[in-house]
Amino acid sequence: IGAGVLALIAFAFVESRVAHPIFPLPLLRRRRVWTVVLATAVLAAAVYGVATVMQLLALMPRIPGVSAGLGWSATKNAVVTSPMSVLIIIVAVLTGVLARRVDTRILLGTGAVFAAVGFALGSHLHHSASELITMGLVAGVGTGITASAVPIMIISAVAPGEQVLANGAQSMAQGVVQAIVVQLTFVAMAKNGTVLAGTQFYHVAGFSNGFWLVAGFVSLGGVLIVLIPKLTVLDQADVGRAAAS
Repeated sequence: IGAGVLALIAFAFVESRVAHPIFPLPLLRRRRVWTVVLATAVLAAAVYGVATVMQLLALMPRIPGVSAGLGWSATKNAVVTSPMSVLIIIVAVLTGVLARRVDTRILLGTGAVFAAVGFALGSHLHHSASELITMGLVAGVGTGITASAVPIMIISAVAPGEQVLANGAQSMAQGVVQAIVVQLTFVAMAKNGTVLAGTQFYHVAGFSNGFWLVAGFVSLGGVLIVLIPKLTVLDQADVGRAAAS
């Protein structure tokens, strides 16, 4: 942790002095930029980080008293989660259409509510295929909205010539937060688990802990949305002229 803090300080020092930084610090001083990056990084990191819980739950074996995994094959897991995947695509497309008329803060906040509620349901409904499908149909709405709204908000927050840098900054911030979320998820799950022959297994309460932790981070991301000032509606945003400039 200490080495990481020192590396972060050194990174900020270097980035503030090089001619072409990969993380544009001056850009992030603007309220409409740093608030968008912060809120979307936390929310998206949590939404995508839940895959850790879901994959371990589905693929780890069921061993009474040791492991509460469902013991599915990768194929069965793909089939069971396919309704959620299809829903994410449909909702993402609809979100893009709505963003031409509706404030993206409202859209992203709605996505946060659906995702948080879905993962909270997952803390209890994760014992069968039907329960995971139910959870996925709720959380999938939130995931689809998030996947579509995040890049739209970046586009709306900066000028065309800055969109690549802003997207890169958001992706980097999201990656850092997601790494933290995933590590904390492992810690929360291991609190109720068993180590057998050097392998960590998780009990029912462990998987519940994982879903609750992710739901908490999603809720935090939703709260952070209130910091974002009003952004340009997508139909009024200056998009696609970066190359020409």
